Amino acid sequence: MFQFRTYLAGVDWKRVQLFCCPLAVVIAIRVVGAFWFYHFMITPSSGVRFAWLDVNRRLLPAGSNWLFLFNGGDSFQFSSIAMFGYAYGRYPFLPGYPILIRFAGLFVGNYWFGAFLVTQVFALGSIVMFQLLAEQYMQPSEALFATLLMATFPYISVFTTLGYSEAMFLFTTIGAWYFYKKDRFLISAVLAGIASVTRIYGVAIALPILIDIVKSGRYRKLVTLLIPLAFICSWLLYCYLSSGDPLASWTEEHAVYAVGGAGGANFGLGQTVWAQLSGGPGTWGTGGLDPAVLVAFVLFAFLTVRIWEIDRLLWVYTAVVFGSLTFVVVSHITLLRYMAFIFPIWLTVKTRKPVVVVVCLAFFIPISLLLWLYAITVFFVA
Repeated sequence: MFQFRTYLAGVDWKRVQLFCCPLAVVIAIRVVGAFWFYHFMITPSSGVRFAWLDVNRRLLPAGSNWLFLFNGGDSFQFSSIAMFGYAYGRYPFLPGYPILIRFAGLFVGNYWFGAFLVTQVFALGSIVMFQLLAEQYMQPSEALFATLLMATFPYISVFTTLGYSEAMFLFTTIGAWYFYKKDRFLISAVLAGIASVTRIYGVAIALPILIDIVKSGRYRKLVTLLIPLAFICSWLLYCYLSSGDPLASWTEEHAVYAVGGAGGANFGLGQTVWAQLSGGPGTWGTGGLDPAVLVAFVLFAFLTVRIWEIDRLLWVYTAVVFGSLTFVVVSHITLLRYMAFIFPIWLTVKTRKPVVVVVCLAFFIPISLLLWLYAITVFFVA
């Protein structure tokens, strides 16, 4: 008992409060949003229909209907993979997140509740992890404000609330770099490996680690980078054994879009801009390229450039992922969603003025709630 009291006396409670603040805000958004949607909008007179629930109601165990609030769009794919395994059309959804859903679902006896737990644990964990990392680059108060802005940014807020792999991807990429900076090479490599089988471009977090190890001459540490490579090779081997195509994830995703998925908006931003320029000025805004996409692209491009001033190694990771998302991996209509999860970008958002943060929160939180509602009623948020 005396040792416990001594431990409590040594705790820096002021620092604990700094970390509790972003967590409290994020939890409040989830609680208020879920309460509002469930109790005040789902009534016979509201006329609100929830597309995800209508399609997948049979998959939810009795008494678990509230979980539809935390699933939308492709959320059901991850839980379906956890329950039934991979089949044609599911290979684009990498296994990192579904595997954890599988374990959590077996433990709690409900795969959908397991998915909810996995998402929320990683979402809250990524907030703490980012704030710990941010304190390596700025003052604690600035790290607090940067964390608040990152955690409440609408796309991050929504996609770490719903049953998507973004929360896990954010945690593992941040954690891989944070533990590397702390010289915890094994943990860093394992997290980099998990990131690479959560989102395929997650392997890019190994690049700044590789460069720094070589630059500093710590060549023996290179062996730890075999861990993320082993994760990727294991997934490619599984794809080959189960489908005959080691690149099944890439093949199927592009096959779906080639048939006309997403309204034919399968091109990256670079290809789309070229196509619309070729079609003349009259095609702008009519062929699927919203000018707002260009505004968002310019904003994130500017933030990417600024990372060079903060950490040139992290700039390598950011530039590679930014370029991949822009020209290779995703459709231009989902660009803002994916770019929001390039975590070094949020290290550039530094302010010491609480009023700036308050104004941003007053703007971010209502939009987050609206996007959340849209995601569970309209089925997709781009």
